[in-house]
Parts: sequence; structure tokens; C-alpha cells
Amino acid sequence: MTFRMGAVCAVCLAAFMTPATAEVSIEAVDTCLEQAFTAGTNPNECVDQAHQTCGTMPEDMHSASALCFTKAREDWGAGIAAQMDALKAKADDKIMSIAGIEVKYDILSSLLQCDRMEELNRLSDQSGELILRQKAGCESTASGLAYVRLVWRSRSLK
Repeated sequence: MTFRMGAVCAVCLAAFMTPATAEVSIEAVDTCLEQAFTAGTNPNECVDQAHQTCGTMPEDMHSASALCFTKAREDWGAGIAAQMDALKAKADDKIMSIAGIEVKYDILSSLLQCDRMEELNRLSDQSGELILRQKAGCESTASGLAYVRLVWRSRSLK
């Protein structure tokens, strides 16, 4: 009986965790960015689209949403690393250094705002899980926007 109940709980947990492991498709983001650049529209909306699965989870799934945003942040980091590697093939050391500095401070300045928002939210009556969800979303967005800016700046080197 205990084993059976454990198996049922594991299946339920797996069903709920599936959306939390949603990945950011850098290829889909790149397509979205190219369309935005061509149309002259706001490319930051591509980050919002990439986060749609994480951001639209129900209110009772704050922890799963936070996990989803954390995974998305990792995907953005991998995308930034791949973009930097691609840039290495067409840019000299000085340009690479500039790009690295720009990305670093794009992310750091945004993360500072995420910390500010978290501290202010802790003064409210919001639950710890909701604050965690909001901070994870903010941090993932910070990485996503840094990716967008890196792609935008890299376009001139084609």
C-alpha cells in the first residue's frame, strides 16, 4: 500500500513538473528577434514569449513557476555563451572584451533591480513562494534581455 501510494505521488509530481522544465528555444527566440529587427518592433517581446510557459502557471504553482524560470535563465546563459562563441569567429579581441563587459553589466544592473524588487516585496504581505517566483522571473528576464542586446549589437558584425 505504501509503495503504491508513493508511485501515485511520483506520477502526480512528474505531471506537475513537466511544464516547469520547459526550455527556452534559442532558435525560436532568434527567429522572433530577426522578425522584430526586420519589422522594427520591440525585440524584448521575444523574451516575454519565451517565458510564457513559466509566467502563465497557476497561482498555486509558485514553486514550479520559479523552477521553470530558473531553467529558462540557464537556457539564456547557454544562449549567451553560444552567441559569444559565434562572435569570437568574426571579432577581434578588443570587440570580444567589449561584448563581455557589456553582457556582464547588462546582467548585473538588471539583477540589482531584481534584488531591490525582492526587498520591497518582502515588506509586503506577499507569500515567500510568490516573492521567489517573481525574483526568478526577474532574473531570467535579466538574462533574456542581455541575450537580446548581445544579438542586437552583434548584428553589425555580420
